[in-house]
Amino acid sequence: MEKPLNYEKTFKIEIINEIANGVYNRLLNFILNNGINRQDKNNPYNVLLGQFVEMLDINLFDMSIVELEVVDAYWKNMNTYIKKITRKD
Repeated sequence: MEKPLNYEKTFKIEIINEIANGVYNRLLNFILNNGINRQDKNNPYNVLLGQFVEMLDINLFDMSIVELEVVDAYWKNMNTYIKKITRKD
């Protein structure tokens, strides 16, 4: 039997996914546009991008609302951080 759809949770997950994919794409574009070797596993940008991939692979539907709030805060903080480190002065 299927679980009933929780619209509040689904909406929260959609917002998290939008932010998360934007953060990942911003960092990936920075790496590619600056000619950083994607195979260099010692490069901090690549390490961070790998961590983002792991976070994006998490099944958010298995999480509680409280856990989703933590994930949401993580991506919002990463969004701020990535904007700072990829900024062109």
